[in-house]
Amino acid sequence: FNIDNEILRKYCLEQEQNTKGVVKSNIGGYQSPDFPLDAPELEELIQAIEWSFREYTADLIYPPPLSVANMWCNINYYKDGNAPHVHPNSVYSGAYYVQTPKDCGEICFQHPALDLLYHYQTEGKNALFKGGPQERGVYLFPSWLKHYVSPNMNFNEKRISISFNVIGGVSMKKMN
Repeated sequence: FNIDNEILRKYCLEQEQNTKGVVKSNIGGYQSPDFPLDAPELEELIQAIEWSFREYTADLIYPPPLSVANMWCNINYYKDGNAPHVHPNSVYSGAYYVQTPKDCGEICFQHPALDLLYHYQTEGKNALFKGGPQERGVYLFPSWLKHYVSPNMNFNEKRISISFNVIGGVSMKKMN
């Protein structure tokens, strides 16, 4: 996304300073409560997310109306991360990266049959996808996909991301 990250960075840091954090999947660090979606600082990001999903679902017979349902920030300091989790009550989820210093941790997606893949002869091959964060980058994924964030191993700089959930209807792919 071509978004002004400085506006988002300041907004996230203000939330951390002025709003008590919540503990959900975070192991250390700061996780904000849900942002008010009408905050002017978030408008450009929300539009980019919803546009991305319109593009992603363009080849569906009946593209579902998808919209951002909620979003929050994660600020991870040295050794902070997120435990394995899913995002219930939504269709898609995502993580947008505001600040990503070197060695700040990866987002890791687990195959739904992870335990079976490790048990049988595959020895877990292709059971885990690790993605490096990039500033202004976004990962979009089905909300039921279990994932976690490895610890930020950068002693001096924090990782800042904005996570979100998208809701809407479900549709079928076009048949050729």
